[in-house]
Amino acid sequence: MLTLFCHAQPDSLISGYKVSSAIKASYSGSLKYPGAGIGFEFPVRVTEQIKSHEATKSVPVIKYRLVSLNALWYHHPGFHDNLFFTAGWIMRRTYSHGFFSEFSPALGYSRTFLGGTTYEADNNGRVIMIKAAGYGYMAATIGGGAGYNFYGWAKIPVSLFFDLNMLFMFPYNSTVYFRPVMQLGLIFRPSDFFPFNLRKRAVFK
Repeated sequence: MLTLFCHAQPDSLISGYKVSSAIKASYSGSLKYPGAGIGFEFPVRVTEQIKSHEATKSVPVIKYRLVSLNALWYHHPGFHDNLFFTAGWIMRRTYSHGFFSEFSPALGYSRTFLGGTTYEADNNGRVIMIKAAGYGYMAATIGGGAGYNFYGWAKIPVSLFFDLNMLFMFPYNSTVYFRPVMQLGLIFRPSDFFPFNLRKRAVFK
């Protein structure tokens, strides 16, 4: 039932699982500006919601709670490159047919690098070139997305996902700077990759 994420031990209501962590890689961008992303997902909790008390006839919905660590970058020509790191909390619902949806707030740090060559004049009137000129900001993202788990169909531990988030950077000229950021990529969950021993709780409705 949960072969992509877990290896179950038999139990009617509470089961033990060894759940592997996952690696994420994506095309990332802000509006029309291209970029890339990489990240990791670490499982925290699994809950199975079953609508029927007859488990053999039920269609479960699996709720995952995961901690994510991400590094994303996009290039805005003539303005800046933005590299930001976030730690987030993923609330994911996976359905029996393989599709899933998720909500994922995160906090982190953003570092911009100005486009072109940047110079600075000191108090003595000397002009010097500034290497890697840019600014640092606190960052936050909030949004969600959807995806498809290929294990049930192709027996490979890979999922396709699409996320759309709003990126906030602050303080930005004494205000808050925000723009949408999207990701389209793959989640790869190798067997025994930083596994966690969890307890799955089945909730009958």
